[in-house]
Amino acid sequence: MSWEVSVKKRIGEILIENGTLNQEQLQAALKLQKQESAKLLGQVLIELGYVTEEDIVVALATQFNVPYLPIGNFTLNETVNGLIPKELITKYICVPLDRIGNLLTVVMSDPTNEEAIKEIEKVSNCKVQIFVATPTEIMNVIQDHFRISFSPAQNKTAHNL
Repeated sequence: MSWEVSVKKRIGEILIENGTLNQEQLQAALKLQKQESAKLLGQVLIELGYVTEEDIVVALATQFNVPYLPIGNFTLNETVNGLIPKELITKYICVPLDRIGNLLTVVMSDPTNEEAIKEIEKVSNCKVQIFVATPTEIMNVIQDHFRISFSPAQNKTAHNL
């Protein structure tokens, strides 16, 4: 199934409906995004100070019908630690949360990354259920729990919402 097929509303529309953003702010951000085409709309909106990282992730969760899970105070299940190699954890900014049978719950900042989901399913031999959280929340958990540090370049890439 392609993510594009399941998308019903654009992120800007969702943010307006949530009362997080107004039409003028959206238009200003879209105009700026056209000038800086390498940036995603969410990143532009955050840089302009119109929304927070959490606002964008909540909108993504709504857009892609994926549950949002703020993981800052979440206790990770130690039995899943070895299911995803550290290289993939840092590559895809994701954290395995729990495993029930062959269902692995993973939190990531980009629920649209089908390549990441397929690769995680392959290495873990599990079906992956995705939750979404902010890149900052996930990176903090990775640093605290897995003792992995991120380079400034990785940090910048991860926040490319």
